[in-house]
Amino acid sequence: MNKIHRLFKWGLWSVAVLCLSGMQMSCNSDDIDADAMYTFTGETVASFCQNDPELSDFYQLITKCGADALLEVYGHYTCFIPNNDAIAAYLSENNRSLDDITVEEAQKIVYNCVIRGTAEYTSQEFVAGSLSSMTLSERHLILSFTTSTDNRREIWVNGQARVERLDQEVHNGVIHVVNKVIQPSEMTLLEVMQNNENLTIWAMAYEASGLNEGMEKLYDESYVNTYGSDMYQYGDYKLHVPTSRRYGWTAFCEPDELLRQAGITGNTREEILVSLENYARTYYGSEDLGNYRSEKNPLHRFVAYHLLNRQMATNDMVFDTPAALINPTYADKLVEYYETMYTYRIMEIKAGNKINQQSNGDYVGIDEANSNIEALNGYIHTLKNILVYDDAVMRNDVLHKRIRFDAMSLPPQLTNNNIRWHNVDISDANGYTVTPDYCGEYFTFNDACSCLMWGSQGWAAFQGDEINMKDNYDFTLRLLPVPPGNWEFRIGYNAEGWRGMGQIYFDGVITGTPVDLKIGDVQGDARTGWVADESTADDGVENDKMMRNLGYMKAPESCWYAHDNIPLRDWYKALRYIVNQYSFQDYGAHKLRMRSVDFAGREFSIDYFEFIPVDMIRDEDRL
Repeated sequence: MNKIHRLFKWGLWSVAVLCLSGMQMSCNSDDIDADAMYTFTGETVASFCQNDPELSDFYQLITKCGADALLEVYGHYTCFIPNNDAIAAYLSENNRSLDDITVEEAQKIVYNCVIRGTAEYTSQEFVAGSLSSMTLSERHLILSFTTSTDNRREIWVNGQARVERLDQEVHNGVIHVVNKVIQPSEMTLLEVMQNNENLTIWAMAYEASGLNEGMEKLYDESYVNTYGSDMYQYGDYKLHVPTSRRYGWTAFCEPDELLRQAGITGNTREEILVSLENYARTYYGSEDLGNYRSEKNPLHRFVAYHLLNRQMATNDMVFDTPAALINPTYADKLVEYYETMYTYRIMEIKAGNKINQQSNGDYVGIDEANSNIEALNGYIHTLKNILVYDDAVMRNDVLHKRIRFDAMSLPPQLTNNNIRWHNVDISDANGYTVTPDYCGEYFTFNDACSCLMWGSQGWAAFQGDEINMKDNYDFTLRLLPVPPGNWEFRIGYNAEGWRGMGQIYFDGVITGTPVDLKIGDVQGDARTGWVADESTADDGVENDKMMRNLGYMKAPESCWYAHDNIPLRDWYKALRYIVNQYSFQDYGAHKLRMRSVDFAGREFSIDYFEFIPVDMIRDEDRL
């Protein structure tokens, strides 16, 4: 993922740095022409365009649509501004002139290339994939890199506009000059597939399944922001409030060549669909054959398992930023889990975007060069292998492990509306809040509760963020639907004296006595039994057993506590609370409800959760 790092003015830079960021490709200024180097001016975005001879036509567009007033004021703007040649080419292609272009058209051109965020994107933040903040037209921009014939690195926006000048820093942002007007796709996922010569089979199957029809809506028009503003003050906390509820989707697609190699044959649409259905029967049964819209049909299930109800570019799939929150020893162990549109079936994505990696090392890979294909309602990523939910392989191998997931990964609304991974150390607020029904079935809470979503690199939390439920809370989370089997369920949290007590209900059944998140706030608390590994003779082996007997565990070693620069396991307040063990007989949704029983109105922290097969507990690692 590409989260914005908060920037401050570094003075004069002589180059725009190009480097490798983790496993993602980013810029290297050694390969950039000298003319594209950074310059600093005391101007605003608007005045820079007005005074730069190459950008005078764009300045006419921003004045025509009234955006000059916006781009003259203080803010953090990142602009990919088309030069005069780019504007001229656009006008020629559309048989227009600067004089007769409408206000609406001018605004569209301007808004498609301007990002307003809490920080700017200089070339230091460029990685292959999407920029996490959206443009003024509420679209993501995709960056990619190529090498020119003279061995220079080239930077592209949406695969169509090449960056000609980098890092022209102004008082209220940074400008990158491009050679073409940026025009995000106006086609839906289906239309993009239908116009891609390598995805013709997928386009047929996707349309036949009918799943495309439920994925074309861009916004939930029923959403009401009951706060009445985009900012809410809760005590000393200043919180962003989403003003809309956007939808977004991700489709993983096999190219025609790969499907043909797997035996998908036929000359007509019907022949191809029957062939694909027969292939899918191996994994998805033989119910409702020929009825591709049925959720029980094998072709429908095949398609559904390739779809996610959240929009993610290739750099947004696995947590890897800020790097300060990752134990460098285990950076290659990072993993995320996502529920697909195949009911109650999840997929695993590991660092390097390895999908459903088996114990023998096999996995489904993403063809990065042919991915991040933009559509109006999401992204398409091309696969190198065929993706299926093989029940035996998934239950006995891929998902037969400890499954750890961040609370904010559960509601797709938090991803689609730039809340997840965008709430750590933001500059203009303390975090986010949402209305009680904003996340639909995934996360709901009562009106008497206040919800704070925030994060900090200095906080002892998984991925640096957490959800704090304050006052008289009563909330319900829909957990990941793990496969049938015997599982232990745990809650990860950071003990603090201001936390409170809550009664747990799992799948509607009251579970034990109320859990008190104050327990463990003091080092040496006998109720948790925590002892530093270095203070034991066996590196904490027996202490781990003692803590389990008390219903607690130390935090994972693979997570990092940046404040003290130590593994989270070594921080006494970072704990896992063992809720209970459960036997799941079938695939299905599982819900965690938590109700306040603390009359002081203290908070409950929602950080991360774990499911682990009971038969793996005895030999569980510390990661």
